[in-house]
Amino acid sequence: MELLNGGGWLKPSLLALFFWGLWGFLTKLSAAEVPWQTTMILFGVCTLVIGAFAGPSKPQMDTFHFIALAAGIAGGVGFLYFFVALTKGPASIVIPLTSLYMVVASVLAVILLSEPLTIKKILGILSAILAMVLLAA
Repeated sequence: MELLNGGGWLKPSLLALFFWGLWGFLTKLSAAEVPWQTTMILFGVCTLVIGAFAGPSKPQMDTFHFIALAAGIAGGVGFLYFFVALTKGPASIVIPLTSLYMVVASVLAVILLSEPLTIKKILGILSAILAMVLLAA
């Protein structure tokens, strides 16, 4: 079964899940004493350092590099609003709600990348939304 083998994507996905969960928790833990602007700057600096050591990259600017730049801008704006929300709201609601970004990404992938929309995917998206509703209740 490909899902269990992961085709090379399962292990990094689970590591991302763990580290993003830890990141959300630590961000909330620091939010009481550290302004969100400082947190965002520290996050950006750490991201740059990790990216610099992650592997070589050949500098160029073609269409896909501009798309990557747009992704970075969208991610930065998203993080800005995430940090603000986390300073004002409970982590147990803010983190799951903002984690529903995958619903937006899934819908865009179906519409713009012509990825197939299956019953399983629809049920998965609806389950994620239901989970958020239950967590927020």
